Amino acid sequence: MNKNNLINPKSLNKAKGDEGEIIAADFLEKIGYKIIKKKFRKGRNEIDIIAESGCGSLNFIEVKTRFERMFGKPYEAVDKKKLKKIIDVSNFFLINSNIDREKRLINYGIISIEYIEHRSIKLIFFENILE
Repeated sequence: MNKNNLINPKSLNKAKGDEGEIIAADFLEKIGYKIIKKKFRKGRNEIDIIAESGCGSLNFIEVKTRFERMFGKPYEAVDKKKLKKIIDVSNFFLINSNIDREKRLINYGIISIEYIEHRSIKLIFFENILE
């Protein structure tokens, strides 16, 4: 068997995750959010989407996409450890963007995308997971 014909599972998962992030960004724009930044990185950690809501809050949004049910609900993958990383990267963004946390409403959200039969999706938006 030729090695070049093998599909790298990590590459496939990344492509599926990227597709979920496109769906999430489109959804946010349709409900009135303005996308500020996608894939903002600090070292190995990343915030998928940074967006401003219609009321002016700044939102740091993690997108989780699942194609198989055996791995659980997408939003269940955002545990305390992952949330700490998101907050760390968001603080880095705020400092480097000269945004004062005290003068700006900051929210942390999750967009959970599950692929169902026939390429249908179930999208759930948890707007403020720290409330």
